[in-house]
Amino acid sequence: MTPSRWDRLKNDQMVLAALFLLPTLLVLLSVVVYPFLSAVWISFQAKQAGTPGQFIGVQNYAELLGNPVFLQIVGNTIFYTAVAVAIKFTLGLLAALVLAPERRLNGLYRTVLFVPWAVPTVIAALNWRWVYDEFSGMLNNVLLALGLTKNVVAWLAEPQLAMWCVIAVAVWTGTPFYTMSFLAGLQAIPKELYEAARLDGASTLQEFRHVTVPGMQAIFLVTVMLSTVFTSTSLVIVNVLTNGAPAERTNILPNFSFNLAMGTGRLGIASAVNMIFFPLLILVILGLSRRLLAARAS
Repeated sequence: MTPSRWDRLKNDQMVLAALFLLPTLLVLLSVVVYPFLSAVWISFQAKQAGTPGQFIGVQNYAELLGNPVFLQIVGNTIFYTAVAVAIKFTLGLLAALVLAPERRLNGLYRTVLFVPWAVPTVIAALNWRWVYDEFSGMLNNVLLALGLTKNVVAWLAEPQLAMWCVIAVAVWTGTPFYTMSFLAGLQAIPKELYEAARLDGASTLQEFRHVTVPGMQAIFLVTVMLSTVFTSTSLVIVNVLTNGAPAERTNILPNFSFNLAMGTGRLGIASAVNMIFFPLLILVILGLSRRLLAARAS
């Protein structure tokens, strides 16, 4: 008996796969692809909130690239992201190496270490804004009480200090993510490798170099890639602490785009900021992804 067309479709693996993937594709098209293409189209328009847009070509991009303040903000974003990710990586790895061996109260130490990651970012930023406050902030009061300074320090208003203060908050909130990821990676490395290294007379540093680093390479790359995206695209810390002040020294691209859209209502140029920012992130992700694939293949 010749199978019917419906029977053939039911047994076709490609058709079944397409049916199972269809809901996911619809979600991706509606919440990812369409908003992205819409933002690209708006970036070529002179559009104010609540009014129809007028196509102006690349004028928004030309205005941004010809603005020295925008170029400064691009530099701020790169510096903020690179320094914050580097410090979080270093501190997270050190904390993971300390917490990896079994010892008493390790569970308590890990719980305390993960608290900053559990606190909502906006709450953490508000608390740190109080810590940095010139007159009632905890940091100045502690320094004055210890006699380490005679005058209050405007931590978030000093051009040379403000960015470092913002980075410190990003490090405080983000380091537990590194520690948790690195702890999981360390526990996945077979203990036999360390035992074999010790039998060969390897020192602790040699164990780290020849056993830990190769075993953790994939974890390093994935964690740095995710953290780079999280750090560079989050505007909460900058927006709450300084909103880009003083003199745009702490402003970053997501905060700049947010202020253009919500403060001035210029949706077109705000979208153009994001479209310029997007390729920078793609380059970072592609570079790290290639390193990850190369590490997997080797």
